[in-house]
Amino acid sequence: MLKKRLLMALAMTPFGLGAAMAEDDLDVTMGVIEDGATEERVSRELRLPESASEQGREQSRPGREAASDARDGGRDFGQERSAEARERGRESSQERAEEGRERGRESSEERAGEARERATEAGNGQRGPQD
Repeated sequence: MLKKRLLMALAMTPFGLGAAMAEDDLDVTMGVIEDGATEERVSRELRLPESASEQGREQSRPGREAASDARDGGRDFGQERSAEARERGRESSQERAEEGRERGRESSEERAGEARERATEAGNGQRGPQD
């Protein structure tokens, strides 16, 4: 008995909701499913006619198009942000490389100056007194 009630409720629910939400009368016919009905039979009995499926596709078209546009727009947005980040990374790398080269030049110049000073000091110390 419980199984029969469950099957009847299952059979009526999609049609009851659909009829309540539909703008038009879809001319739905309902039948009682026998006590020993299999799951396959229940599924077969609950299928919507092709016209309802086509009507659903037509009514959902604006939503599907909006979702597609949002997906494409999101992809474009992501690609633009990615390209900007790559460019900023290249610029930052170039700046760091230039700063490193400059520090290297300064360091080389300092060391060269220090080496000249040591050489001068060493040369002055080795000459001794001039008579």
